[in-house]
Amino acid sequence: MKKWIRSGLVWGGILYVITMVMFPMVDHESFDLEKLLLGLPLWALAGVAIGYLFERKKKSDKRKKPKAAV
Repeated sequence: MKKWIRSGLVWGGILYVITMVMFPMVDHESFDLEKLLLGLPLWALAGVAIGYLFERKKKSDKRKKPKAAV
């Protein structure tokens, strides 16, 4: 698995836990199984998109970085 996909899935997992589990717990809301299941693919895709954008940013920064004179 590519590194940016793995890091994107980690980001998606973190965001899923925060938005789908922690926020409802803080607000004393009940958990809805449909909402929890719908959030899994949504946050997985969002996380992969974040990982991809981070990878593109990293590659563009490497191209723009001037080489140091030795």
